[in-house]
Amino acid sequence: MRRTKFQYILTWVSLVLMIICSTLLVAYAWNSKITGPISPSLMMMLWIGIAASGIFLFMLAVKKAHRLWIDEERYLERMEQESKKKSFRTSGSSREKKELDFAAAAKKIIRRIPENIAQEQLGKLLLKNLARELELMSGIFYREHKEVFKAEATYAMASTTEPYTFKSGEGLSGQVAKNQQLMVLTHLPEGHLEVYSGLGKAPPAYLAIVPLVHKGKTMAVIECSGYRYDPDAIENMFKILARDLMDKLSLNLS
Repeated sequence: MRRTKFQYILTWVSLVLMIICSTLLVAYAWNSKITGPISPSLMMMLWIGIAASGIFLFMLAVKKAHRLWIDEERYLERMEQESKKKSFRTSGSSREKKELDFAAAAKKIIRRIPENIAQEQLGKLLLKNLARELELMSGIFYREHKEVFKAEATYAMASTTEPYTFKSGEGLSGQVAKNQQLMVLTHLPEGHLEVYSGLGKAPPAYLAIVPLVHKGKTMAVIECSGYRYDPDAIENMFKILARDLMDKLSLNLS
């Protein structure tokens, strides 16, 4: 505080000194015939006063400009950090909102499945609603028949051959049926489950294999692939779907 006050006083002193010395020099130069010749020592003192005051004011201006530049850089850096934090919070909120939307989508799909639906119609209606809500690229619904899982419904399958059948423990789908644990794969082999259309072909971003379990027994397995949504949110959605769907159909399955 004392340093700032001293600097303020010294600035005014330098400015006044420069004005006085400059005025005297102009007066002596303009009225030298009247006032007489000026002594060299006085001339030197006036020039020293002007130079010293000018140098001090110039250095003060440079220092102030440097401080303003630093303040501006700090302000821009702070604004950039706040922008990044705001962007992070926004993305986090969007992701949370998207997960809540998937939970709502799961409940919406379940509401569209009648409690008394025939088991032979379940796969077709389920894939139809999954494709509607999640924009699936492809899907297969397997139902268990005498310990063998057979495809009962498909959606947008590019292959002309029939989907394979499997038993519990055979292949990835069989392992899911055996372990009764949902599986979502994100690193798929090149060319795996590519979807073809008139505009070309596209690989999926994830492959979800979902067991439908009732009273400790795997009744069916859903395989579906897509690309539009985050695999983690898809996994959460299918967990809700498999649990609540089996609860709704429990009486019909019994």
